[in-house]
Amino acid sequence: MSASGITLAAGSARPFTLPLLDKSNQPVDLTVGTWRADLYIIEYPGASSSPFAQLSTSAGTGILQWLSFGTSSVILTPDPVVTKLWSFYKYHYDLYLTGPNVISKAERVDHGPFRLDK
Repeated sequence: MSASGITLAAGSARPFTLPLLDKSNQPVDLTVGTWRADLYIIEYPGASSSPFAQLSTSAGTGILQWLSFGTSSVILTPDPVVTKLWSFYKYHYDLYLTGPNVISKAERVDHGPFRLDK
């Protein structure tokens, strides 16, 4: 994947698609196996910072479930009620993918700037 970045408009529910490619630059087939995606939004710079937000395809306390899978992509669909209150410019994201087995190790598959469009 490329680290091109994510830009969201405050108060928008417009989906943002992140295509997933394997090491051979081929689309990852997310229809086979069990997959999980986790996206962490953190202040930049400061890799040791606490996440501003954590998004996931799995349920959990304090996790925003805005992620879903396409055939070979992760789709981010923000909640406009939540993003309407966001106002920032110095954040970036790390996207981790776990699969195709539930016991697979999570791998960082993308990262880049995370911006709020004004």
